Amino acid sequence: MKSIAICIGKGGQWKTSLTINMAALLNEKGYKTLIIDCDVQANATDTFRINPEGIATLYDCWVPRRPISPMECIQQAEWGDIIPGDSFLSDVTPAILSGTINIKSFKERVLEKIEGYDYILCDCPPDLTNYINKSVLSAVDEVIIPTRGDQYATEGLKATISLIESVKNPVRNEAGEVVEPSLNQNLVINGLVFTDFKMNNSCKNDYINAQAIAAELGTKLYFQFIRGCKDGSDAIGEQMPAVKYKPYCNSSLDYKQLIDEFITSEEAKKGA
Repeated sequence: MKSIAICIGKGGQWKTSLTINMAALLNEKGYKTLIIDCDVQANATDTFRINPEGIATLYDCWVPRRPISPMECIQQAEWGDIIPGDSFLSDVTPAILSGTINIKSFKERVLEKIEGYDYILCDCPPDLTNYINKSVLSAVDEVIIPTRGDQYATEGLKATISLIESVKNPVRNEAGEVVEPSLNQNLVINGLVFTDFKMNNSCKNDYINAQAIAAELGTKLYFQFIRGCKDGSDAIGEQMPAVKYKPYCNSSLDYKQLIDEFITSEEAKKGA
């Protein structure tokens, strides 16, 4: 089982859209995939047509002093399974700061108690100042970073990279001695995904810039970008992944190519 955080410190980068469409396609191809909605806004939960009111959510298996099993929180939707998020996730940061739970609680209470899936995709919030992202990144195997590649997106990308490095690297004092161990030294950036691609020179230049950033990080920018289109946008209002709402719109076609590229890369890793 592989766990992947979909994370970027900037809103509007298609983070949730990438998560739900990847999950829908992976499930369609026979890879049992679970979404964990780690975002207070719970957009992935909404898209999967789950009403979190009155049911067990991520909060219930993560934050309480006596958490329930995350397996009890899983909701089965038409396009796959999901552990719903809700507004109570805003209590995660205060709980960590107060010592009610620790920074590794997402790993210990949630991820390590889930079984039966090929992939777990964690839809992370865009606010990097809370402790949700740090706790999730301390637990998962890999990170996929969606980006539109413009100036503001690049700033969010750099902030995300900084957070990833803080999770991977130990804290040292001025003498270079380790005072706090790494939270997750094996965390890997799976790759960057260019979203909302447009066929103009500005966007093409942004794509080239994203390639350069990926190379600096020792990772890849997925060759397949995701184009925006009206049908893809309308899918949000219909509470559906684009690939299920309009399977042949530009966004859906790109998601399908992306997931093929992702699977090919995953299979190559297994054979290495």
